[in-house]
Amino acid sequence: MAFLDNSGDIILDAVLTNLGRKKMANGTFSITKCAFGDDEIDYGLFNKSHPSGTAYYDLEILQTPILEAFTQANAVINYGLLTNTTTDLLYLPVLEPNTKLAVSNTIAMSGNVFYVADTSTDTSTKLLLSTALGSTNYFTVSNQYSGPSILIEGGFNTTDLRGDASNRTTYLTSKNLVDNFFYVYYDTRFFNAVLGARPTSLYNNTDSGTGAVTLSYSLMRAPTVSTDLAFENYAAARVNAITNGIVYNASYSPTDTVVSSIAGPRSIAVLINFEVMPTLDVEFSRYGVASTALFADGNNYSYIDTTVYLRGATTGIQTQLPVRIVKYIS
Repeated sequence: MAFLDNSGDIILDAVLTNLGRKKMANGTFSITKCAFGDDEIDYGLFNKSHPSGTAYYDLEILQTPILEAFTQANAVINYGLLTNTTTDLLYLPVLEPNTKLAVSNTIAMSGNVFYVADTSTDTSTKLLLSTALGSTNYFTVSNQYSGPSILIEGGFNTTDLRGDASNRTTYLTSKNLVDNFFYVYYDTRFFNAVLGARPTSLYNNTDSGTGAVTLSYSLMRAPTVSTDLAFENYAAARVNAITNGIVYNASYSPTDTVVSSIAGPRSIAVLINFEVMPTLDVEFSRYGVASTALFADGNNYSYIDTTVYLRGATTGIQTQLPVRIVKYIS
C-alpha cells in the first residue's frame, strides 16, 4: 500500500498490492505499521547560495513532484528511512566496496563491475581469465571458498572524524550502528547461492604493528532467509559481518585510508562470493551477450550483467553491487 500527499489540498491515493487485495477480500486486511521513504528526493538540490535567503534553500526539494503509488513490491520504497531512538546522531554509516588492490585476496572493480568467473564447464577458465585483464585481482571464481572475494566496508565515510578505535566506540558502537549480519539479495536465475565470511575471520591493520593489513578468512554457504524485499526472481541470504579493525594511527604506513574505502571510523566488513548456477547456457544469449571478444586477449566469452543488493540487518544501510558473470567459450 502507498499514498500520495499533495500538501495544500490533501489527496490520498491509496493503492493495495495483490496481497493487500487478497487480505481485503477475505476480511483480514489491517494496517499495523507504516514505512517512509524518500526515493524521489535529490538532496543535492539544497541550495545554501539562494539569493532570496535561508527560507528558500530547500525550495526546489519541496517542489519536487512526488511519485504516485505503486503496486509492485520492489518499486514502492527502495531506500527506506532509518528508525533510531538515539536523538544525538551526527553521522550515519554507509557501505563502500573496497576496490583497492593493497588488500590481498580481494578483487577490484574493472569497468565499474565485479567479475565472477563461471567455471562450470571449463576447468581452465580460471587460468584463462587470469590474463584477460592482466591480473587475477579482478575476478572471483564461482563456488571458491578461499577467495578472492568482494570486500565491502561499513562506517562513516567522512574526514571530519579520524578512523580510530575511540571514535568507533563513541559514534558507532554506543549508538547501535554496527550490524552483525547482512542480507544479500541475488538473482536466482544466475546464482545458486551466496558465500559469506565465517564469524572468526579477521580484518585489521593492527596485528602487524606497522599498518599492513591482516585479512584472514574462509567462506561458508550463507543460509537463505525470507525478508520483505520482494524483488522478482530474487532470493535473500544472510551473511556474517566481521569487525572492521582498520584504524588510524599516525605511525602506520600504509595509512588507514590507503587500504580502506572508508575515510572515518569503521564498523564492519563483509566478504562475499557466489555460486553460479551450474546449468547457465541459453541464459547468456537471453539475458546477456553470448560468445564475444569481451577482452583484448583473443578469446571469446559469454557474460551476463546483474545487480546484487546488500542491506544491514540492524542499521538498514544498503548498497548495490554491479556483477558480471563471465564464461570462457573459445
